[in-house]
Amino acid sequence: MTWVNDVILFFHFFGLMLGAAGGMASGLIMRKAASLPPEQGQTIRMLGPMLADVAHLGVVVLWVTGLILVWSKWNGLGSLPTLFWVKAVFIVTLTVSAIAVHMTYAEIRKGNKAVASRLPKLGPLSGASAVLAVLFASLAFG
Repeated sequence: MTWVNDVILFFHFFGLMLGAAGGMASGLIMRKAASLPPEQGQTIRMLGPMLADVAHLGVVVLWVTGLILVWSKWNGLGSLPTLFWVKAVFIVTLTVSAIAVHMTYAEIRKGNKAVASRLPKLGPLSGASAVLAVLFASLAFG
């Protein structure tokens, strides 16, 4: 079963990469777009929803693989180290921010452009949450 857990752990890390990259890139793009002339900014803004989808997919992969690992490698929640729970706080923050980005883009598609001001804050929040989750995962499982 060890090799199966290794494969699942690989996909867990891949999900983290997708979540962090999509969130950070989306936030950075929105900041850059705000400083450009409107026609150039609009072209760059079109990438945002795709990056939000990438982040959302990454978070889904994280949750699925993480829950599998909790039971296949750690025999349930009771045997996880204390620092795992600190990591879990940042995974929840990453999840909430990814959902907020996704919902913000849905509002923008409906015509509510005012909510776009959230994006330069939510992307970096996702990235920072991912970095802190990795830090505490390293401390918990390293």
